[in-house]
Amino acid sequence: MQKNILVIGGGSSIGKEVISLIQKAGDNPIITSRSEMAIQNGDFFQLDPNEDLSQLDALPESIDGLLYCPGSISLKSLQRMDISDIQEDMRINFEGAFNIVKKVLPNLKKDDGASVVFISSVAATSGMTFHTSISASKSALEGFARSLAAELAPRVAVNCVAPSLTDTPLAANLLSDEKRIKASEERHPLNAIGNPKALAGVIYGLLSAKENWITGQTISVDGGLSTLR
Repeated sequence: MQKNILVIGGGSSIGKEVISLIQKAGDNPIITSRSEMAIQNGDFFQLDPNEDLSQLDALPESIDGLLYCPGSISLKSLQRMDISDIQEDMRINFEGAFNIVKKVLPNLKKDDGASVVFISSVAATSGMTFHTSISASKSALEGFARSLAAELAPRVAVNCVAPSLTDTPLAANLLSDEKRIKASEERHPLNAIGNPKALAGVIYGLLSAKENWITGQTISVDGGLSTLR
């Protein structure tokens, strides 16, 4: 049976790769982005997760999967950081996720329930220089996901994927030349940075987490950075 899968932030590199997998499987992607997108197969809503979400009233009655893609990479020393930097990272990474889940919760709980996936970061559990703001916001997201998984069981499974540095436009400043790319690769035990297609494959699998008996987990997709030395 065709699934309805809601992708928030579908304009991101990772979001686009997941959408491609959804379409190849013959399921129905419902995509949102703050910018206009041309969608050939699926439905599209232009919206910001922290603003008016009334367009989502038009969603199908039952949503089988939800992926929240918006994220940020804000790297500053504490001396250069303002409270507004942390507030902005919290707004993008945590508050938007809260707003979306609260809005579509009735849809997620319909029929056989649903699987929800959030994108966290290796920085949520590994101390990394200049990552205090992103670590705080992604840690909030992971804590939210675990508690939500307990609250919504057994109807809805909730999990996170925690990547390390991935080759996306969001990370362009960190991968601006061959020297930086090589240094980033060498920091990871698998001697490579993240690939959006590989990450999308893990995320897509978790969009069936409820059927596969997985909830309340954070899956590290980080080349071994968080656990190996």
